[in-house]
Amino acid sequence: MSILIADSGATKTEWCLVNDETETHFTEGLNPYYHTTDSIEDVVRQNLLPKLEESIDEVFFYGAGCDSDEKEQVVKEALDSCFTDSNNNVYHDLLGAARACFHNKPGIACILGTGSNSCLYDGEKIVEHIPSLAFILGDEGSAGYFGKKLINKYFRFEVPEDLKQDLEQNYNMSLDHITRELYDGEQKSRFVASYGAFLGDHPDHPFVKEMLYEGFESFISRILLNYNDATDYEVRFIGSVAYAHQELIKEILHKHNLKPGLFVKNPMDRLVTFHSDTTLQQS
Repeated sequence: MSILIADSGATKTEWCLVNDETETHFTEGLNPYYHTTDSIEDVVRQNLLPKLEESIDEVFFYGAGCDSDEKEQVVKEALDSCFTDSNNNVYHDLLGAARACFHNKPGIACILGTGSNSCLYDGEKIVEHIPSLAFILGDEGSAGYFGKKLINKYFRFEVPEDLKQDLEQNYNMSLDHITRELYDGEQKSRFVASYGAFLGDHPDHPFVKEMLYEGFESFISRILLNYNDATDYEVRFIGSVAYAHQELIKEILHKHNLKPGLFVKNPMDRLVTFHSDTTLQQS
């Protein structure tokens, strides 16, 4: 039995074909808020199907933006057109994060990457979810959140001169460019998040450390602490931002009497293990 697992974020989709061995392929991110069924189908047909040399029995697609039946259906219809002989499943990427973090154990699962999200997971399903509110209204602790803060501070003359020069050398800080991308760009959250990467290049600078601390503190104190009995559960993280700054995040978690656990940069390996232990054993 062969299964295909997809982890789709704002930037890219990682596809892992699992049978006796595993093989990995990448396409662009397939968020149904930015893609239609037809455009998702086009990406899969042009950039994935030619690389797959065997039939697929089951597809598990975990996607950012698949947060309602309507949005899940956008993706499922595309998958059903491309994989006509398989059983195709579409889930929110938050469930993928929870399964990758905890497999079948309960805990608080978090995503800190381009965006942020979290949930309380009972080992099988999400039982509590405090909405992230996306990059305009929320996404605390994410690359998008930090990118937005950095751009704002730059145009408010709050970035120290040494960082300001480095920022201008490596990023397009033209107001026309930024405004055009924010109003007319197709991937606004990804664009803003690209500026957040600057903080990862200067994690020890006092100005950056203060920004990072504020962002993670906000995510933990305003979101995680609001889950019922939050201090009873282990907290685990998925995503490049969490992985890069895990020591600071652990410090803040301890301050609030929360229990830090795994920090996983890429959830795919643990999703492969999860589905290998369940789906393939049932075949």
